[in-house]
Amino acid sequence: MKIRTAFLAASAAALTGLCAGFAACEAAAKNGNLSGEPDFLLILGCRVKVDTPDEMLRLRAEAAAKFLNEHKNVRAICCGGIVHEDQTKSEAQAIKEILLQNGIESERIFLEDKSQTTFENFVNAKKLIDSLKPEKEPEIAFISSEFHLMRASVIASLVGVKASSVPAPSPKKGRALFYVYEGLVFPLLYREYLGKHTNIPSDMKII
Repeated sequence: MKIRTAFLAASAAALTGLCAGFAACEAAAKNGNLSGEPDFLLILGCRVKVDTPDEMLRLRAEAAAKFLNEHKNVRAICCGGIVHEDQTKSEAQAIKEILLQNGIESERIFLEDKSQTTFENFVNAKKLIDSLKPEKEPEIAFISSEFHLMRASVIASLVGVKASSVPAPSPKKGRALFYVYEGLVFPLLYREYLGKHTNIPSDMKII
């Protein structure tokens, strides 16, 4: 009985420590880590309902537009395909339309509209950047909701994309749940990575 109690206490302490550590890392990541001006800004997509971006995607796109208006030499890559059956417009196209509405020139905007996961966002965006044949190794940044920055940064590293992060606000309603969700799905990153990059099957969809 004493051994069982000690084991449960140790497990609880370890879990508490892991949660505290994760929370500390999230807090450090949520402000982004960009210094200087990148050559490309990847705007990570999220939910589009039929042809209308949800609030989270709108906030990401508006924050990206503000950034691009302040950094005139940066080119935008709008990321995200048609992920859900009810969609009639890709996430990338929805982002582009918001950028145009906010004064971003169309020649600065490129679409990566085939991806269905954040892993694919980075892989396909890097291929798009390479196809543009930049004269030097480009500086890449991405923008996403502040709670998503840590996981997205890890994903970028896993697929070999060196990218700085820029935060966008998330909807106030349910924000705490977004952080809880991140804690729950973060351990699944490596399963998703293995499923996409080896022969191990995976049906995980990580936004």
